[in-house]
Order: sequence, then C-alpha cells, then structure tokens
Amino acid sequence: MRRRDFLKNTAIAAPIMINGFPVTATPSTGNTFFDFLSENTYGCGRVLVIIQQNGGNDGLNTVIPLDKYSNLNNARNNIIIPEASVLPLNGNATTGLNPALAEIQNLYNNGKVCIVQAVSYPNPSFSHFRATDIWFSASNSNQDLDTGWLGRTLDTNYPDYPAVYPNTTMPDPLAIQIGATLPFSLQGPAVNMGYNVTNPTQLLNVINATTDPAPNNDYGRELTFLRQMKNQSNAYTARITGAYNAQVTKSTLYPASGNALADQLKIVARLIGGGLKTPVYIVNHPNTHDLHENQVVLGNTTTGTHANVLSILSKAINAFQDDIELMGKGHLVAGMTFSEFGRRIKSNASVGTDHGTSAPVMFFGAMLNGGMIGVSPNIPVNATVNDQVPMQHDFRQLYATVMQDWLCLTATQSDTVLGSNFTRLPVFNMVALPLDGVSLTGQYFNGESRLVCKAELNMRYDYFALEFSTNGISYTEVGRVVNQSLNEKENYSFLHQISSSKMYYRIASRDKQGKLDYSNVVLLRSADKKQLVRVYPNPIVNNRVNVQLFESTQSAVDITIYDLLGSKIYYNRFKASSNIISFYVPQSFSKDTHYILEVRYDETVTREQVIFK
Repeated sequence: MRRRDFLKNTAIAAPIMINGFPVTATPSTGNTFFDFLSENTYGCGRVLVIIQQNGGNDGLNTVIPLDKYSNLNNARNNIIIPEASVLPLNGNATTGLNPALAEIQNLYNNGKVCIVQAVSYPNPSFSHFRATDIWFSASNSNQDLDTGWLGRTLDTNYPDYPAVYPNTTMPDPLAIQIGATLPFSLQGPAVNMGYNVTNPTQLLNVINATTDPAPNNDYGRELTFLRQMKNQSNAYTARITGAYNAQVTKSTLYPASGNALADQLKIVARLIGGGLKTPVYIVNHPNTHDLHENQVVLGNTTTGTHANVLSILSKAINAFQDDIELMGKGHLVAGMTFSEFGRRIKSNASVGTDHGTSAPVMFFGAMLNGGMIGVSPNIPVNATVNDQVPMQHDFRQLYATVMQDWLCLTATQSDTVLGSNFTRLPVFNMVALPLDGVSLTGQYFNGESRLVCKAELNMRYDYFALEFSTNGISYTEVGRVVNQSLNEKENYSFLHQISSSKMYYRIASRDKQGKLDYSNVVLLRSADKKQLVRVYPNPIVNNRVNVQLFESTQSAVDITIYDLLGSKIYYNRFKASSNIISFYVPQSFSKDTHYILEVRYDETVTREQVIFK
C-alpha cells in the first residue's frame, strides 16, 4: 500500500480554532501553486494575504467605468449605480468605485490600493468549481491538473516530512488558511496535513499523550505516519497560539460585529505581528458573490446584497491595513483579492447578473504603486446577454508579478511554475529608501562588492556600519566608518570581497541618541561580472535621460526615479528594442538635486544616483 493512496482521502487536516474560526496550519495550503510560493519564499521575509471572493464578483458594479457609463446604463439599468453616487478616485477621471467601498477609496487615494482591470484567461470556464481550480492551479482552461502546479512538490522538496519538521530553519507552517474553503484548496498533493483540536489549551495533553506501539505491517506503518502528522501539527499549533497570544490588536477600525472577514484578518494580523514567519495566508469572504437575483434593491441600487458584500470587504481590508501598519509590519505585508470569474455586462430580469469572464483584482498594502493598471472595459452600445468583459490581463501575469516582485522568486522559477513567461505588471513599489536620508547603492565586480553610502543628514550619526547577508534576513557587520566629518552631506565607500549567488547589503547607522536606523537593502549577484547599466549624461541636462544596457533582454524594462526620501517621482515601462533607452522626464525635477534611478528587467535590479542640471 502506498502512503499517497492510503491518505489521499483521509481527512486529517482538520483545523484548530481561534476565536471561533478554523485555522488550518500545515506545510501546505492544499493548493499546490501557493505551496510552491510558500516553499520557495519562506526566508524572504514578506507576507502575502489572499482574500477569496467566492462565487464570481460583479466587477462592473464594483469598479465602475465612468467613461463608458452611458453604454453600461443601456446594458444594466435595473442594477447600475447612479453616476452621482459613484466614488471618485484621485487622478482617475474615467473610473470610480461602488459607494460601499468608501474605505477602499481612501486607501486608493493614499496609494495603498492598486486595481488591475479585466483579469481572466483565454477560453474561460463558467463553472464555479472548474474556474476555481484553474485559478488555484494556474492551469490553462483545457488542462485538468489533478493536484495543481508541481503536484509532487512537497514530496520532492521535503522527502523526510514529517519526521524532521518543524525545525530551527523552518519552525512555522508554510501557509495558513482561516475559515472554510473548497475541498480542493484543503487537499495537498499527497495528504491533508493538519490536525484538529477545539481548544488550544488542550495541546499539551495531546502532545504528551502516550500511544500503543504500531504493528510492523502495512497498517502499522501508515498508523505511524498518521501519528507523525498529528505530532507535527501539534507543534505548528503551539507556534500559532504563541504568536497569536504575543500580539494584541492595535487598530480600532475593526467592525464590532457582523463582519467575519474582518474577524479572520484580525487573526492574521496578530499572527504576523506576533512573529510568525508564515509567508502565505488565505482567508475567505463569508458571503457568496454569486448574485443571479436581487443583487441590488430596486429603486435604490446603492443598497442590497452586493453593497453588503462589498462593504464587508472594504471595512475588513481597511482595518487590517491599519492594524498591520500600527504593528510596524506594513512594509512586509501585501494582499490581493480574487474571484473565480466576473459577471456578464448585461443584467438579467431577476435584478442580478449571470456568470461572466473578466473582473478587476485589487492589491492592497503600503508597498504598492497605487493606482490602476488597465483601462475601462469596452462596453457595446447595446450589449446582448452573450457580451462579456474583454480580458486585458491574464491572471498568471499577476502571479508572475507576485512571485518575482514580492515573494523573491527568480524569473526562471516563475516561468517554471507557470509553464511559460508572463509579463509582470507594475504593482509593487520595491524601493524602500530610508526616510532619514541614508541610501545605499552598489555593484559587484571581479569578486568584490563595491558599495556607496550616501548620508544626507550626516551630522545626525556617530557611525555607518555595512551589514551583509546571504538570505536577506540574518545580517552580520562587515565594515564600519566612524563619522568624523562635519559636513551635512557625506558619501562613504565600502569594499567587500565575497562570492555568493546572492549578496544582500544594508547600512546600520547609529544616531547621537544611540538609535539604529537602517538604509535600503541592496541585492547583488555574483553573476554580475560587469557594469549592467550606464546612465548618461550624469549630471542630466535638459531632462533627457539615456540608459545603456550592457546585456540584452527580451523583457520589458521598468525605469523608476525616486527622490532620497523614497517618493516615486517618475515611472515608465520600455521595450528594449536596442541597448539604449532614451526618454524625457518632466520639467518638475529639481536642479542640483540627487535622485535614485532604478532599472528593472528579467532578474536584474540596479540603481544609480543621478543629478539634474
């Protein structure tokens, strides 16, 4: 008997309970795509929170195309939101939000929400279960992947599981699910790997319980495995309850009652704030979005079932974002929503909408390029029941973006997971320049890291220490300069002889009061044997910038300019048709002022200090 066959349908992944919510803590999300993300990003230090909107959300009554409003009114005049009630968005005259999303509007206007328009995939399915499987597994619509991406990932990456897990390297579960989910999202590639106790205080009794020895036969070996799974799950449960009890809720914005999504996110915030290193959390909206009838109240379309669903989402995200920032974790946490599909353009006679294709996806967090990606969907003048929202973005573009720009995977790993290359979208703002005016740039050349620390407020600090890491988490000091300069601005150079596949550097600066401040983190790679880009002329004159690439790429090139306080001043995406990219920037750049110019393509991220004349 094979362990996989014995356990395939064995329900041992029952959750523990926190505040009445089931919390499934396992080395697997049960969703192999998210398993892969978790396994390969465990040491990244960032967290992704996924909100599943079950049932298929009506995107056209969520993110409303004001520039297509007349055509939309022709298609759904019995459910459309009155134009005067649509919430406006800063810098976006063509689009607004459902009035139930007031909190999301505020986050958007503060740069903490990024909306991606018209997300779907070719030849979409209108079956809830099939469409959900496609989103979870990241498959093509004509593929039927039984266990999702890399179906044997856990067995391959953790061949000794569960005997030696958790351990000092991996003390926490790779993913946590809170609330009920579809069976597929609970089923791992081999087993459901969890264990249920109704009260965390009973854990010690379970852990310390003695059992009779298992017989030496097929049944006994499977029983031994089940006991290992139980004991491992107990250890994870102890970590979860410890983290939860170590952090109090900071935000006062959580609704007092009636919002189960906010209650779930409150638990997630406490686990993150309490120090749990789990990189992926999945929560579920408690209400269905499958609104074939009575989606709104006739005569008052700003109210009704859909408005309630959106209000729950908006208030929950707003409270969570406030909470996580008050805990000092805002720069490490990003979230995204998804629903298995959207709804049709034309409403039905039952004051509802039927299964459709594309719908918007919302990202939320403090490290986003806030705003909107994509344009208002095309709405025919006289839409029929068969007209759909045209796809603008494949959902796998979002996955590629999350993997590469947030969860520290390489382009090669992303392409392997998705089975192809998908163009990333400018969702994340990954330059975290210091608010105190200490910035770090560097290059790797001939076995040596060459780094420059620029101190805009030099007189504030006693010393500047260069810290090094191979994983971006644990740093050691490899150089220090004691401040003996009386200049307000000063540059400090560091050399570090090292050869590693990845080399992370930061500056630790101690101020006159003994407080440590940290610079941005610079990632260098040993493959960088030469200068990767050149910006010329530098100083830049007449606001014309030339960027020369010293290696070829078929990918888009993202160029962003930041001031030394970390504010994004300019962004554009270019096609590298030649090795020189030339462009003009707005005249608003201050003269004789230093900026950071960042160039991103493929797996390469490099930054140069520039000045405008």
